[in-house]
Amino acid sequence: MPFPRRLGAPALVVLMAAALVGCSNRESSANRQPHTGSATASVVNGVQQITVKASNFRFSPSTITIHPGKVTVTLINTGQGAPHNFSVVDFPADVVPLASAGQTMQASFTAPSPGRYQFECTIHAKQGQVGTLIVLPG
Repeated sequence: MPFPRRLGAPALVVLMAAALVGCSNRESSANRQPHTGSATASVVNGVQQITVKASNFRFSPSTITIHPGKVTVTLINTGQGAPHNFSVVDFPADVVPLASAGQTMQASFTAPSPGRYQFECTIHAKQGQVGTLIVLPG
């Protein structure tokens, strides 16, 4: 359908600007993917163990339940693209280093006091790669 000439250049500019704004406000498909799964750490030789998979800017499980004390997190990057890490927000010592595609990384830390905490991939938090760490009372 041809553009009506009677609207003129100012109307064309407004229409083009509206189209650009509409395109730039779209969320990426990664931001629309659901957060899934929950898991409770198992105790092996007195240390809580939990395995978390990272792929497509999401963690699985995205909710982890632990108790205060020593925890070992194993991060498996099951994706084929970007590397991912695992960091408990506001606890800088609680970081699993970057795992490249197909790689597994592991780190141990002492769980914070009881409460709810956010964990994230520090590279992809803006894309929604976050989860919830629930620390139950001892």
